[in-house]
Amino acid sequence: MMRSVRRCLSRLSRDQRGAAAIEFGLVTPAFFALVLGIVDVGRYMWTLNTMQYAIDDAVRAGVVQQMAPEEVEARVTTSLAHVSAGGLTVEALPTSSTLEVTAQATYVFLFPISTFVETTTISLRSEMPN
Repeated sequence: MMRSVRRCLSRLSRDQRGAAAIEFGLVTPAFFALVLGIVDVGRYMWTLNTMQYAIDDAVRAGVVQQMAPEEVEARVTTSLAHVSAGGLTVEALPTSSTLEVTAQATYVFLFPISTFVETTTISLRSEMPN
């Protein structure tokens, strides 16, 4: 009886069938978490660059075309209508020598980096002399 149990255990310890499936099951969650994290950080960087480009473009247009602050703000808001950042706030502040545009939005990560970082605030600014 004991001999047959030992023989069975010895045979099972040498058997390699199914090892790849178990290894795949152990590694897959970490791999997909890494890939989703990279995609989400890429989306965040794309949002930052898109917002910066929109306010830079609005500042240039506002200075060159002598636009009112409301028109500059509307230009930024229109440019960022497709961006998935919530709570967009745009403010154009003309002074005697410069035009400054600030934009602020809340970005929500699709795949939270941790339990502490689910959202972040994006604050950008651009300024150009008149």
